[in-house]
Amino acid sequence: MTNEQIVSEIRNGYSVTDYMQLLYEESNLPLIKKFIKPYAAYEPMEDLLQEAYFGLWEAVQHYETSENVRFMTYAEYWIRQSVQRYLEKCGSMVRIPSHIRQKIARYKKTVQELEQELGKVPTDNEIADKMRVSVGLLPELRIQMQGVASLDTL
Repeated sequence: MTNEQIVSEIRNGYSVTDYMQLLYEESNLPLIKKFIKPYAAYEPMEDLLQEAYFGLWEAVQHYETSENVRFMTYAEYWIRQSVQRYLEKCGSMVRIPSHIRQKIARYKKTVQELEQELGKVPTDNEIADKMRVSVGLLPELRIQMQGVASLDTL
């Protein structure tokens, strides 16, 4: 059975548990592991695989067979999103909202690009201009980037 046929059977309500297991373990586990491998440094692989299963379930719920897209191509988005959301919620002792995490990632990327372009450490004004944000936001982002410090070390 193809993935698309399995999804069709699941959506029609036929032996959902068995077909989800078939879709997850027997047919696509190596591909799913490939999708989540970049996140393996943050959490145990077993936890990430469980979140990938939830993402696979979301993909089954939203997949349209009429779109001429292979199911696993479509499912990759849902699997990655599920794992990323899990890491955002549970991957740190202090919860940092996803919009702040996105700004931090953009900040790091911008600093790296400017260092390559300019050949020096960029100023706050240069970073803010390239990111199109106020200079006042940068110290806040740096504080969020510092993470958690143990009280025992203070």
